[in-house]
Formats: sequence, C-alpha cells, structure tokens
Amino acid sequence: MRKRVFKIFAYLYIPVLILSLYLFLSQKKEKIELLSDYQRKDTSIKKKYLEDQFYSFVNNTQYWSTLKYPINFDPLKEHVSFMSPYLEIIRGITDYDQFRFLDLEGNEFFRAERTKVNSVKLRPLQNKIEREYVKNGLALEHGQTYLSQISLNRENGEIEKPHKPVIRAVSPIYDKTGKKMGIVVINFKMKRILDYLKLRASDNNIFLLDNNKRIITSSKYQEDLPYEFLERNTSLEDLYTSVPDAIKHDTTYFKNNHIWTIQQVNLHKIDSGYNTLSGAPLKVVSPTNWKLAQEASPSMIKASLLPIYEGLGLFNFFAIILLASLSYMLQKNRVQKELFYKELEEKNELLTKNRDKLLKNNQFITDMNHRLEIRNEQLSEFNYLVSHNLRAPVTSMATVMDMINNEKEPQNVTMLLPKLGQVTKSIINLTEDISDYVTILDNREIKIDDVNIIDLIEEVKKDFTETLLDNDSFEVIIKSDAWQQVDFSKFYLRSVIHNLMSNAIKYRRENIYSYILFETRYENKNKVLSVSDNGIGIDLEKHGDNLFKLYKRFHRNISGKGMGLFLVKSQLEALDAKITIKSKENVGTTFEITF
Repeated sequence: MRKRVFKIFAYLYIPVLILSLYLFLSQKKEKIELLSDYQRKDTSIKKKYLEDQFYSFVNNTQYWSTLKYPINFDPLKEHVSFMSPYLEIIRGITDYDQFRFLDLEGNEFFRAERTKVNSVKLRPLQNKIEREYVKNGLALEHGQTYLSQISLNRENGEIEKPHKPVIRAVSPIYDKTGKKMGIVVINFKMKRILDYLKLRASDNNIFLLDNNKRIITSSKYQEDLPYEFLERNTSLEDLYTSVPDAIKHDTTYFKNNHIWTIQQVNLHKIDSGYNTLSGAPLKVVSPTNWKLAQEASPSMIKASLLPIYEGLGLFNFFAIILLASLSYMLQKNRVQKELFYKELEEKNELLTKNRDKLLKNNQFITDMNHRLEIRNEQLSEFNYLVSHNLRAPVTSMATVMDMINNEKEPQNVTMLLPKLGQVTKSIINLTEDISDYVTILDNREIKIDDVNIIDLIEEVKKDFTETLLDNDSFEVIIKSDAWQQVDFSKFYLRSVIHNLMSNAIKYRRENIYSYILFETRYENKNKVLSVSDNGIGIDLEKHGDNLFKLYKRFHRNISGKGMGLFLVKSQLEALDAKITIKSKENVGTTFEITF
C-alpha cells in the first residue's frame, strides 16, 4: 500500500519538481544577470572616475610643459621671482606630493615636497638619472606625458612610512627659444583616489590591478600596494582560481559562484576626446595598463538568491502535501477495483496458461518441421553433389582401367598408370572435401580457406576423361595474371568449377576444337573469375529467367537433372559471391563470378 502510494506520488511530483526547478533556474539566471548588470555599471562608473583622475594628472603636468622658461632657468637663484607665483599653485594643489625640475642629465634643480596640507618646503636636490621614470621622461617628445606605475613612495631606497601610494607624471619643459631644457616630475598622491575605488554599496570586492594582475588596491586590504611589502596573497590569482589567465577585453562572467567584472583602464582611449591647455592632443606614454575588477562573492550571491530558494521550498512543501493526499485517494480507489477484478483475473490466468502451453507445443512442432525441411534439402543437395562430382572421376577410372586391360603393349600400359594415379588422387581429394561438407552440415558453419585457383582447376581436370587423357578435342586454358589466390570454401568452389567444366564438356559442339577458359581480373577492387567456353550456348531471351532455378533443363537431347546451375548459384551466394552469364547459341557461354 505504502509503496504504491509513493509510486503514484512520484509520478505526480516529478513533473511538478521539474517545473519548479525550471522556474527556479530561470529566476536564478535572471537574478545573476541583474547582479552582473549592476556590477558592470558600478565598475564602469569607477573606471570613468579613475580615467578622469588620470586625465587630470596628465593635463596638469602638461600645463608645466607649456610654460616658456627663461634661458638657463635656475628657480633657486636667478629666477626666484619667476617661480614665486607658481609656488602658490604648487601649494594649492593638494594632490601634489612632490614637485621637481630635472635637467637633461637627471639632476634635480628644483625640489618641493608637501609636509602638511597647505605647506610645501624645498628639499635637497638629488640625481635621479637611474630611475626608470626619469629615463622614460627624458625620451619624451613635445606634447607627450609619461605616467609611471602606481607605487609606494621611497626615500633613499626605503618604503616611506606611513605608506604613501603615488603616481609620477613626467613632461618635457622648454625655454623661450623652444630648446628642451629638462623635465618636470610631479608625484601625485593616490590615497584619495584609491580610497574612493574601495567604496562599495554592497559586499562586492573591488580590485585595481596592474599588468601582472598584482593588486594595487582592494576592498579586501586596508593597505594599498600590498605586493611591495607582503610576500603572499598579493596577486588576484593568489586569492581566486576563477580568474582567466589572459584578460584582453572588458568582460563580465559567472564562474564558481562568483560574478566577475573586469574592465581595462585605457588612457589612450580617453585621450582622444581631450586636448592640452595649448590645444594639442594629449599623448600619454605609460609602461602599464590598469585593470579594474569587481567580484560578487558567493555569500552575497547566496543572500540575493535567498528569496528564490525560500519560494522554491515553500512551493514544493505545499505541493508535496497536496500530491501526497491525492496519491492516497487514488490508491484507495485502485485497491477497491483490484478486489473487484481479482476473481476474474484468476480465471483469465488459467486460460492464458493453457493457451500458452498449446502455442508452445505448436511452435515446437513448427520448428521441428522447418529443421526437417532444411535437413531434407541439405541431404538432397548432398546426394546430388556426391553422385554428380563422383560420376566423372569414377567414369574416368573405369575408362583408364578398360584401356589398361585392353592394351597389349607394356610401354602403353606404363603411360596409362600415372593417369590412373591422378584419378585415384582426385577421388581421394573429393572424398576429403565431401567429409568437410558433412562437417558443414553438422556444424552449420562453412570453412573458409585461402584457395589457389590454379591448383583447384588442375585438380578438377583429373575428374574428366576428356581432360585427364589430354584429348585434343577439348582443352582447359588458365590465364591467372591478375590473381591466383581467393578466400572461399574450397568444397564449394571445387563444386562450382566441376559443374562449369562438366557443362562445357557436355554441351560442346561437335566437329570443332572445344575449350574452357578460366581468366582472372579485378573489377572495382573486387576479384572476378571469368569462365568461358565455345559450346552450343543458351537462348537467354527464352530461358534467362529460369537459368538458375531448380530442375530446369534447356537441352532436351542431352541428359541431366537441372540441378547444376542452381547449386552453383546457391553455393556462391551462401558466401556473398555473385554470378552472371552471357551466352549466344552456337557461339558459347561466359560465366563471371565476382568475389
């Protein structure tokens, strides 16, 4: 009772479960797409903010490149008055952390550092020719600005504490005559910008990455540029396995219960819409391209999907209660019907058993009759083959024996004795083949051998007096240049050749040189055996439809049973070979056997 109720419940509930899962997956997919779209937009806003900030740095640095400086410009001695108003600008732009002028040899000739929010002091000059940003800056052309990687500020090779993330912007400077006199280097503080990137409205994690996917800043770290002072977990690949190896374009995807949005910060793209203060297009040179990545964690996704999970659970809870009650009612009605029909089924079972027993007996008798018919056909075929194939060598043996008995010259008897041996060997071989055929009848399996067609024809020649005694009136010709070996039943192929040679001898024309020609060739990659004679032929228009049928004879004046060609076709087709015929009366007949 319980098992049947559960079975009915399963039939009813499985479609409901599939439907609910389909709806759940659809809603889940829609929710993931909604979260992905929100994350994509938020990342785009932060990316735009970052690009605008970088543009501001580039444009600000370009400003110092547009000034016309005095010849032999020395802001600390001769040209202090020239620099005075610009010092107020340097002091007022709070993003400036350091401001420096360097000559073409990398020597600083002006260095100002911010000590407080509104305080800038001049510092001792240094040589920076070995720094990468100085080398790249000195190679700049007019209108170009170099942006370095974001790094922690170092003094005398040591990371400054507290940690201070900066980015260096470099532009060339020129005197009044247009001669390049050096470069301006501005260290921009990145703390404010990086802190803004870390701001998040949800549990999303935000990452700013460099070319090597190292973390410049992240909402997961309090400090910026952790790879400069930490040994572990400073790359995005250290934290996650769901990030692709190569990130070449903006993408948003869902993998391992994470939603990832990765967008390129492309300075060259934003430059196309802006100009320098001089009106020339901005040209930015930078050793890196930054990437902004945002990740929705599995916990956040799970929290967003929680209402969907709850809806799925509630729906299935009520569905289980309703379908369980319905299943119980259906099973109860079914039990009542089973009791009503039980007595009738018992009677039907008795009738069915009697009927099955009768059908089984009938089938047994039918199968036995069929096997007897097949066995009778095989015995009839066997009887014909034995009588037909033995008749010729026995006749040949009798002929040779008569010739030996009647021969009075000893030398002629000596010549006939080898012929008698050949006939005897032919009868022995035929007896062995008949033994193999009996085995075929018992095992119902046809033995396949690698048969040499020349040897087999030569063996069959010994069955007939006309070919055994080298009678000049009939010749066996063999042309086997194409092939000599074929995989076939030796017994069947011997019987086929015997029948065709017997017919060629029996139906030869009188008073002419008669022959049978065996010729091998290839046709469409198949082996073909052509058997031709120049006998009396057959009228194919008259007898073509009955040619290979049982007990059909076409020459009433010549004795025969009408089984030869029927057996030839049957034996060939039993092993998937085919036979065709071309014949013309008083010209000859050609059989083509395709293996």
